[in-house]
Amino acid sequence: MRGIEAIFGGVLALVVLAAAIFMFSGGGWGGGTRPPPSGPIVTKPSPPADASGRDVLCQCYNQARDLAGSSVDVLSSQYRTGFESCRAVAGVNGGEAWTAGWNATLSARPFQASCDAWLRSEGL
Repeated sequence: MRGIEAIFGGVLALVVLAAAIFMFSGGGWGGGTRPPPSGPIVTKPSPPADASGRDVLCQCYNQARDLAGSSVDVLSSQYRTGFESCRAVAGVNGGEAWTAGWNATLSARPFQASCDAWLRSEGL
């Protein structure tokens, strides 16, 4: 009976070791590569933007407006990727621009909402 227990114990130890290696290696069998994110990704403009970052904020605002008009849900990966990208590039104001652009499309008066109007209301 001890021989069988030793065999199964050894197999169990190998399974646990393999699971630990799998977890620490990134959890992927295909070399740990992930597909690129889907959705809009905001990049810093090549020419320097004005001091307030108006170009970047308006890019975030306008991309969120376009995405909200394409019947994408707020819980989608496209929304999250765009928001995180804007937040990474332009800080808190980038995330707020993304949210304001999204809400502008879903508001009762989307024809009155623009990036310039939002920037004025925020004092940016």
